[in-house]
Amino acid sequence: MLENIETIISVVLVCKNEENTIEKCLNSLINQSRMPDEILVVDGMSTDETQNIVRTFIKTHSNIKLIINDKVFTPHGLNLGIKKSKGNIIMIAGGHTIFDQSYLKQSIDFLLNNDDAYAVGGVSLAQPLDQKSVLQKSIAYSYSSSFGTASKHRYLHDYPIEVDTVAYACYRKEVFEKIGYFDERLLRNQDIEFNYRMRKNGLKIFLLPVINIYYVPTNYKKFLKKNFSNGYWNILTLRYTPHGLSLRHFVPFFFVTYLIILILLLIISRNNTLKIVFSLPLIFYLILDSYFSLNYSIRERKISLFFCSMVSFLLLHLSYGIGTLWSLVRNAFVFNK
Repeated sequence: MLENIETIISVVLVCKNEENTIEKCLNSLINQSRMPDEILVVDGMSTDETQNIVRTFIKTHSNIKLIINDKVFTPHGLNLGIKKSKGNIIMIAGGHTIFDQSYLKQSIDFLLNNDDAYAVGGVSLAQPLDQKSVLQKSIAYSYSSSFGTASKHRYLHDYPIEVDTVAYACYRKEVFEKIGYFDERLLRNQDIEFNYRMRKNGLKIFLLPVINIYYVPTNYKKFLKKNFSNGYWNILTLRYTPHGLSLRHFVPFFFVTYLIILILLLIISRNNTLKIVFSLPLIFYLILDSYFSLNYSIRERKISLFFCSMVSFLLLHLSYGIGTLWSLVRNAFVFNK
């Protein structure tokens, strides 16, 4: 176990076009209370200034290395970095996340003191890159609110809890020796599928009460694209791992399907009672949307956040659900083979 050998920490930071946040991310890693022994920045062929910013850090930090991922995609970059790492603890990082100064130390301490823990992660708290932007703040709130997402790693807990998946986990190196690497067929959800294989093999995952800051998309175009892609890959993930996802991943899909049926019903049916009854779930949704959005705007003392948050919640659920629906339609033939 780790307590009997020297602990060597390798950070695998997969990124692409993160010029706005990569400097903040690297600073948070090199200023950890337990310094990582190496930081492998695996870049997916960035077309902005990301690589140049990383090379500037390399000049003054010998433990930072730049690796080019010519296959571009996240799972390929993760596997490339892990295979080139020398540590017996592998931390997965992202270029748009700022890590708490004690994150590595707390993670290592937990792994050292809990033999049944094979991966640990922290809370991934969504934050706007521009604190003055009402739009970005509403997007961040949609991710960090229980109405927006049901992921446990989005909320702070008072003590470590066992979970099904975490973001930016610290893994024991032996995990990859036991169950293999990330599934490169999954351009999204590869961490969910990987963590499912861990649990299937009795390797426990824990969430620690430490907050890392995740910077959200800066506009609605990027927000919609990200959510659509996340929803789209749910269907493909099911193809390879039927038990890797939970019901919460498909709630937006059910919501979108319900809306389509409701619209058709309102157009076709002449039964007004049926229309009213079938509209009740949507009314309940809008009440919840209003309630959470109003609470946030009152807390922040900014009325514009009420309207923007209502839109952000709706766009989050719609784009994610439409992504899943489109994937189901487009890939239906796959499940018949």
